[in-house]
Amino acid sequence: MEIPKFLTERYQFWKKNTFEDFKEIYLQASQTPQKPIAMIITCCDSRILENTIFGGSVGDYFIHRNIANIVPSKNDKDQNIQTLSAIEYALKVLKIPNLIILGHSNCGGVAYSYKTLLDKKNINDFEYINQWVSCLQNSYNNIPDNFTETEKITFFEQENIKQSIKNLREYNFIDKLIKENKLNVIGLWYQINSGLIKFLDNNNNFIDLD
Repeated sequence: MEIPKFLTERYQFWKKNTFEDFKEIYLQASQTPQKPIAMIITCCDSRILENTIFGGSVGDYFIHRNIANIVPSKNDKDQNIQTLSAIEYALKVLKIPNLIILGHSNCGGVAYSYKTLLDKKNINDFEYINQWVSCLQNSYNNIPDNFTETEKITFFEQENIKQSIKNLREYNFIDKLIKENKLNVIGLWYQINSGLIKFLDNNNNFIDLD
């Protein structure tokens, strides 16, 4: 297999510029254990650049991505053992004090789940995707009937974040850390076209992050 030209060119630019500018930070990172300030669970979507949005430097964020930024319920944990294993490592080994669920607008995974749950005829021949987005059934059930189509999708995206946070607490080791104030769980929704971020407040409402 050949290495694509864009990959080589971008690597060379990074090595000569960005890496050189932060060479000491990379050296220090290689000599000390990682100690991230937060774990971010977000979507596989290529438009979500969490390190750019939150000014991440080397070692700041422990990142896990999956389609539609889902934390499966304990009943569905076998759907994606990678997500739970990443969380377990982050909390038990790295002792990360902040866990962020970062959802976003225009989420293809949520939109696809909405279409398939609305009309089973819309199901495509996706052996693994169909199984994975089935985790969104509870969030889908909470969508108000009187919303427009656009409002329903946005609500679904945000409800998925709320449900993932609820699902986290089903796992005893996570719930224990939250109750002991050793883990802060944060829900965020990012609007791609405006750069707006909304966060889930203590009243379980999404409000603008100023």
